Amino acid sequence: MSEYTRRAPETPNVPDDRNPPRKRKRGIGGTVFFFLVAASLVLFIAQNDGLRERVASLFEREPGEAVFPLPPEYGDSYTNDWGAPRSQGTHEGTDIYAPEGTPIYSITSGTITTAYGSNDDGWNTLGGYTVMIRADRDSGPVQRGDRLYYAHMSEPTPLEDGTRIEAGDRIGTVGRTAGEEPGTVADFPPHLHLGWYGGVGGLLGQEREYETAGSGAINPYPLLRQTIS
Repeated sequence: MSEYTRRAPETPNVPDDRNPPRKRKRGIGGTVFFFLVAASLVLFIAQNDGLRERVASLFEREPGEAVFPLPPEYGDSYTNDWGAPRSQGTHEGTDIYAPEGTPIYSITSGTITTAYGSNDDGWNTLGGYTVMIRADRDSGPVQRGDRLYYAHMSEPTPLEDGTRIEAGDRIGTVGRTAGEEPGTVADFPPHLHLGWYGGVGGLLGQEREYETAGSGAINPYPLLRQTIS
């Protein structure tokens, strides 16, 4: 070949758009591994007292106040009826009696959320119109993450899910609603049923000094006594 013979130009290494490279798909193995590591870490923290306290401190807020959920004149209109027999089983809460339309106030600061088993209006068969508030700070015996359940209200709460409220904010009115059909007025006296449910504190080894049930419910009677003392 002559030194003057031209060579064919080399073809640049350009991706062929007609046959794009396939993306590598991730399998479920990585996801499973991630959750196994996360679960192991949580278990390790829960079993290590010092580490548990340090992790808990990252989420601490200044303690808040806990207020009575009805006007003060109804501060003695309830008894310790925790565990009393009911048609659906034992009573997991405290009933506070007051005339229909009496304002209901949030015991703690927190966030409005729908109670389990309730529709968009907060209606469920046992509680009628209800609202649940997830506490966002420790308030008296209530711990951050606990949920307070207010039932038998006369109408749906005007507050939307996700609304943040302060202790003492009005969240509804006393009624006597319950039943299969939304809006049903039951034949019992008007009252507020207050339920108290523990949050994730158990994961960090926190213990409760009050009576509890397998459902996670805590007897709210001592809490109410503290708010009016």
